[in-house]
Amino acid sequence: MKKIEKFCVCFLSFIIVLSYILVLPVNAAGEYSDYLDSVMNMVLERYYRDVTREKLLEGALKGIFGGLDDYTVFYDMEEAESFFTSMEGNYQGIGVEIMQTSEGALITRVFDNSPAESAGLLPDDIIVTVNGQDVKGLSTQDIANLIKGEKGTIVEIGVIRGSSDEIIYFSVERNVVNLSPVEWKIYDDVMYIKLESFSSNSAHYFGQALKEADSRGIKKLVLDLRNNPGGEVSQAVNIAKFLVSKGIITTLDFKSEEYQDVVYRSHLEKPKYVTAVLVNGNTASASEILAGAIQDSGDGFLVGTKTFGKGVFQNAYPILNPEAYEKYKSLYGESIVDGYEWMNKYNIRVMQSDIIGWVKITTGHYLTRNGRMIDGVGLIPDFAVEDYSLIEGIDINSIKELGSDRTIELNGVGNDVYSCEKILKIKGYDIDTPDNILDAKTSDALKKYQADKGIKVTGVLDGTTKNKLNEDLNNLRFTIDKPLAKAIELLKLLN
Repeated sequence: MKKIEKFCVCFLSFIIVLSYILVLPVNAAGEYSDYLDSVMNMVLERYYRDVTREKLLEGALKGIFGGLDDYTVFYDMEEAESFFTSMEGNYQGIGVEIMQTSEGALITRVFDNSPAESAGLLPDDIIVTVNGQDVKGLSTQDIANLIKGEKGTIVEIGVIRGSSDEIIYFSVERNVVNLSPVEWKIYDDVMYIKLESFSSNSAHYFGQALKEADSRGIKKLVLDLRNNPGGEVSQAVNIAKFLVSKGIITTLDFKSEEYQDVVYRSHLEKPKYVTAVLVNGNTASASEILAGAIQDSGDGFLVGTKTFGKGVFQNAYPILNPEAYEKYKSLYGESIVDGYEWMNKYNIRVMQSDIIGWVKITTGHYLTRNGRMIDGVGLIPDFAVEDYSLIEGIDINSIKELGSDRTIELNGVGNDVYSCEKILKIKGYDIDTPDNILDAKTSDALKKYQADKGIKVTGVLDGTTKNKLNEDLNNLRFTIDKPLAKAIELLKLLN
């Protein structure tokens, strides 16, 4: 019901804006506010539920900006906070990834340098209480919401570990947790780097991966930008500075004459690395800036399918509420709704209470090093290879290597069980939907797998079985993910 009410408010607001734009004569600027005010009064008087002027105005702004293109959007203050948090690549909490189990929440990952790591929490611990509350039966999201909180506050986590039924308690001080969008693996003399997005810490974590490559003497990279929707242009540029030779990385061409076009450059005489970039139809925006720079510079090549073709960029601006707009207009005699413009032009400190929301608006398009404008066109790979498909609904690149030293027996749980079940299911063994529980059916499948591999048949997940599964995972990855296999094949041909 709430969704319907929200739609009604937004729809009425959009009608207001539509009437405002289409009905009024162009030279009637002085009458716009009176007209809009009259329509809003009609809604306030006749709409059968309570609604505030602010909500109507927010809906009106959503209507104005939402009708421009697919990338322009107005955020209210709550939506804006969520948007900026996602761009920052961090949150306030303890630094764990969790998965739902029958007992509570299985910790599938503990982030490096996180409060959880410092406190001693480990992957495969099962969270059963949070601040004394039994979390059995709660959803993963509900448990995550209980764990998250403001920096400096304490959360008490109760876990069971291994085969013990005893609850171990940890007092963890919440802090800012940085999330790495970078994952990497080594294949002989090639480093594979998966970059999921361009958040504010992407270049930092990318640089950490390159330090590891340098320590191993690796000069060949596979950069996986498949399904990377983009993010901060500055992060794409900073990563490009590691990978492309001296010259233009990209040019941002603004429509407005108020802004100077921006040219980003690399100053490398010669990059350390040769880079094969994996791309597909969901490689977009900042990903295409980076891929285009590598392709145009000749310091690497693209493998895969044509990219999305989002060759435009957006900027975010705070929008004043009507009260602040009138206040500053009366003080300075200018009609400006952009809070940044007031700050830059008059050195005014615009307060959060002055802002009704933020607009992310398309302000121009970008060009590659060679002057290509790719909006609606995309980048054509140097080597065309069709992207891989899911097998049994499983993404081969979502499977993590089995790494725990402990043996997992019947009815045991853990990350390794989840990976094991995915591998066995792809290979055709009789497995239910993969989860993290080594149930009787999984044990039976393991026995058959162990017999097929000529190793001791136990039905449990021991070290020998894990090693065999990891070997199969590596082989499956190159068999299924043909673009990855092609990229590594091409790099190995280079001296």
